[in-house]
Amino acid sequence: MSRRRVLIIEELLSSEALWSTSSASLRHEATAMLSAVAADMAVVPDVEVTVLLSPAVMQGAVGTSLRLAGLQMLSSVAGPQAWLQEPSISPQLFTETLVIAPESAGLLVQRLEQVQSELWRGVTNLNVPWSLAAVLGDKAATAVWLHRHGFRTPPAWVLSDEVACRLQALRVADTWDATAWCSGAVSALASSHCGLYVLKPRDGCGCGDVQLLRLDDQQFRMVCAEGERVQDAVPGSDLCWLLQPLQAGLPCSAGFVGSGSQQFVQTPVGQQSVVCNSGRFGYEGGSVPAGLTVQQRAWPLLHQLGMALGAFRGWVGVDFVCGEQVSVIEVNPRLCTSYLGYRQLLRGNLAALLLGVSRDGSSLWDGCRAVEWGQQVVVF
Repeated sequence: MSRRRVLIIEELLSSEALWSTSSASLRHEATAMLSAVAADMAVVPDVEVTVLLSPAVMQGAVGTSLRLAGLQMLSSVAGPQAWLQEPSISPQLFTETLVIAPESAGLLVQRLEQVQSELWRGVTNLNVPWSLAAVLGDKAATAVWLHRHGFRTPPAWVLSDEVACRLQALRVADTWDATAWCSGAVSALASSHCGLYVLKPRDGCGCGDVQLLRLDDQQFRMVCAEGERVQDAVPGSDLCWLLQPLQAGLPCSAGFVGSGSQQFVQTPVGQQSVVCNSGRFGYEGGSVPAGLTVQQRAWPLLHQLGMALGAFRGWVGVDFVCGEQVSVIEVNPRLCTSYLGYRQLLRGNLAALLLGVSRDGSSLWDGCRAVEWGQQVVVF
């Protein structure tokens, strides 16, 4: 087998500006993701991994750690966008690229357009097509896509910045831990004349700026009148907030690894640890696999969703709620934090799946080789 050379571009760690302005928690998450994926790929036989880093990151503790792990490093003084436009070495020295970036502000789509451009022709990108990322990176467009493909998802309205700003005064004051979503807390706070709603940015990533509101019937009608219902067409981008009724049930997620054709690996369902402090949601990791009943209920729907995605490479995540019915909340066209849990659950190397390599070193997709997952619960 010829040697494969993979270039990984993690947005936060390769951008001096983003790194210097990011919170400690975001820095930690970005570092954990890059370190895990790069380390996993580096131990796949005949694979060499290079990471793109900003000078500050390269010279700091993160760079030292990656260097000790045997990874190659390239410096992006002006950031990933400028480097990919004018790379310091020939793109043809690499066989694959992997982008790790948030959907926020169109960053993921911008990077994917670059690595899937003519300049990088002949270098396989281990991500979804940028056109699919553009749909799934917009929560309103995702709702339209889910409806068209027959998947249950909460009704949604898009709102302007002005309306969303007013609504933030209606955040719930309660603090809920990760067990509240399946308890009586949801129904206790709501009533026959009030409902609980989730307000979030259309291009948000994770729980960033996701808020829980309590609206009475009159307030909700006023919001609907000022906003636009998401139905068969994608609303204009000037309406940049999304409002949906809260779905009671167990917050769950799962992932898909695509081959570039219709073949994909579907992960077991995981349970998310989601908290709410004074009306602001927070994600605290999760555990995999979820209980058997949840697996059985969600598996057929997830398989249908994987088929609906069409031909794609790399990782796609899906967030859903398992309550009285299974309701899809978001589809994430990127590597997700749950990778950290699934890499421990898989009996094998999870990054090798991204490269299409099975446990014995042969092609994963030739003959649809089985993928084995452990049963012991992993908390991440």
